[in-house]
Amino acid sequence: MQGILFWELRLPRTLLALLVGAALATAGGIMQGVTRNPLAAPDLTGVVAGAACLVVILSTLASVDAAWFPLAGIAGGALAGGLTFVLAWKNGLMPVRVVLAGVAISAVCVAVMTGLLVFSGAEAGELFFWLAGGISGRGWEQLEQVIIWIAPPLLLVVALARRFRVLLLDDAMGRSLGVSVSRWRLVFMLLAVGMTAGAVTVAGPVGFIGLVVPHITRQLLSEQSLGWLPLNAVLGALLLLSADVLARLPVAVQEIPLGVVTALLGGPWLILLMRKDFGRVG
Repeated sequence: MQGILFWELRLPRTLLALLVGAALATAGGIMQGVTRNPLAAPDLTGVVAGAACLVVILSTLASVDAAWFPLAGIAGGALAGGLTFVLAWKNGLMPVRVVLAGVAISAVCVAVMTGLLVFSGAEAGELFFWLAGGISGRGWEQLEQVIIWIAPPLLLVVALARRFRVLLLDDAMGRSLGVSVSRWRLVFMLLAVGMTAGAVTVAGPVGFIGLVVPHITRQLLSEQSLGWLPLNAVLGALLLLSADVLARLPVAVQEIPLGVVTALLGGPWLILLMRKDFGRVG
């Protein structure tokens, strides 16, 4: 009995937590590095809300197989993220404008999701719990569905770490080194969106991991180090796994949604970050 519990429930859930945490933290590191914006993150640039919104639309308005949800999440995340950066662009990307545009896009997506869920009937309860974030009840089937959307981009990001280091430099310096800065910036942003969308489809819109972890990693290693992005992945995986363990502690009648735990951990960090760096990044 204990063996079945471990292999069928504990092990796939642990692997999913590690995979989702690594994906969100790496995507956050990419977005902050590529945009040179310390407040850029999947959940603050509309990517998470956009991915979740399209999944909810397909779940409530169409009978779509769950295998298509990662692709829908990528499309929704890319659309929302693209709109955020278009709205924020004005002679460059200022951090505060990116955050404000991302909050606006996320608010629209949340409004659409709420409206659909109000009229979705019996499906609303399950979708509301999914939107709170969490991997409760996930197993090998869900792991198989999303690993192809997360693992290859993660490995590709590690392999392209040298290109990422060039994007951290001034654009003119990058071009002088023979690097197509715009093309590689797009490549890394697409990888970040893909990983985020895959994570959202299996775990819901888990927040703050992509924002907090890169700042922790900077305290341990320079962004210019080849190991900076891999360290983001490792710390993100461990942080999300720890949050999932906290969500399952027997202190409540039922399991706490994972998104609630990460918000309680990440919210104070965001406030501290804004108070410390607002003048510098604004």
